[in-house]
Amino acid sequence: MKQPVSKLRAKKSKSREKQASKAASEKRPVLEGPAISMLVAVILWLSTVVIIAMESFPMNLRTPEVLLPLSGDAVLLLVTLCMTGLFITILRPAYLKRNSRLVLLAVASLISTLVAKGILIVAITLLGIPHDVAVFFVPFALTAIIATILLDGAAGIAAGSWMAVVLSIMAGYRFPILICGIIGTVMSAALMQGVRSRSKVMKRALIIAVAQITCVFAATVEQWQHQEVSVVLHQAGACIFSGFASAIVALLILPLFERIFNITTDISLLELSDLSHPLLQRLAIEAPGTYHHSLLVANLASAAAEAIGANSLVTRVCAYFHDVGKLTKPEFFVENQRRDNPHDELPPSMSTLIITSHVKEGLSMAARHKLPNAVVKVIHEHHGNSLLSCFHHKAKNQLEFELDRSNSGNKNRLNEGDFRYQGPRPSTKESGIICIADSVEAASRALEKVTATHLENLVTEIMMRKIDDGQLDDCPLTFEELTSVRKSLVFSLTSMHHGRVPYPNDEDNSDQQTKATPGKPAGR
Repeated sequence: MKQPVSKLRAKKSKSREKQASKAASEKRPVLEGPAISMLVAVILWLSTVVIIAMESFPMNLRTPEVLLPLSGDAVLLLVTLCMTGLFITILRPAYLKRNSRLVLLAVASLISTLVAKGILIVAITLLGIPHDVAVFFVPFALTAIIATILLDGAAGIAAGSWMAVVLSIMAGYRFPILICGIIGTVMSAALMQGVRSRSKVMKRALIIAVAQITCVFAATVEQWQHQEVSVVLHQAGACIFSGFASAIVALLILPLFERIFNITTDISLLELSDLSHPLLQRLAIEAPGTYHHSLLVANLASAAAEAIGANSLVTRVCAYFHDVGKLTKPEFFVENQRRDNPHDELPPSMSTLIITSHVKEGLSMAARHKLPNAVVKVIHEHHGNSLLSCFHHKAKNQLEFELDRSNSGNKNRLNEGDFRYQGPRPSTKESGIICIADSVEAASRALEKVTATHLENLVTEIMMRKIDDGQLDDCPLTFEELTSVRKSLVFSLTSMHHGRVPYPNDEDNSDQQTKATPGKPAGR
């Protein structure tokens, strides 16, 4: 059930968006400027030309037989690089505003070029493998695999297409090499998106190798007429080596790329989803209520993320760790309390300080355990700058009572900001979903009568409250996606709080127990 957003709310949102865009344009870092991106492109171009002409340096460059073809290669590479830049501009313009992404693609391309050049030198010079076979040993899919796993399929296609041209030039303008590079690029972009285990990377690399083999058989079919079947078979074997080599090298250097460029892949997140992590083990022992709450939030949030096409693995792992800061003072959180509530003896301001501090404590623990940036962001954002209404209401009542008791006409206003989290608000879909699921799961425990209707009303009320409070203003969730999230949360909560049919008493067993004499087993 959709509710209209007030005009005042819409005006405030528009003004904030204008101020944010203006501030972003005014305070754009120097390292993110277009000059740096052009410098990255020039370095990539010059380095690639140098690697291709490695054997010709420095003496042979003076001869026209070497200089003129190299100049042609340089011009062709420059044009290809410009086309690659246009491709990125059309599909992923945000990458041009984040030069770290461009540096990542450039470094991946240079590594692939160096590996390909090294393989050619070893295969031809040291092992004596014929050139027609050696060129198929190069890792056609390496750049595309790295870019797709770290970024996305569009980045994989852009970087892989550039490498296809580079490898074809390196192989002496061989058309089959260009086609193999393009096939490896497209297959990598299609198969490596969202891959979550190293075994799957290897299995899908085999599929890429088979696709390249079909290209070899199609492009060299004329050799069968000359009874050179062995050459074609050797080329096919070289393609299998190329596919596996691309996957192995990619898996070896992926952790380094993740660390340098502050990117978390699904492979790393899957390792974190293991509940034996030290932080989660501490949570289970020292704060079992928070641990159980985190598991339920993870189930709710991951199902909602799946419903709108967000990353469910990121959502689940982040939900596991979002409340680890409560380990510092677990007894001050209601889900861990077994006795009296310690907040009854504290002023509301002190209670607010203790409750809100679990965000900072969580960030500190995440830094000590080197949790990935995606998890740290959710720990920081999952409460936004929301109001702790219970303590704010308690403080308001205390202030009114004191004013009435003193008969003072001075109406001191309570500062609402003192009873809010420090923020920031959720900035990703996954963070926004966890923010909603966290509140929904906690509130569902306070329902006296749990029915599907009550749960649906509860979820709708909490979501609208967060929208009206501006907690989702920085989050890219649309109203259509929020509707899907609401339906998913209602369905999951209804399943979690399902009723059970009462089991009938075992009359035969009860009769035997009543007839049994003391000291003797029943039925004997």
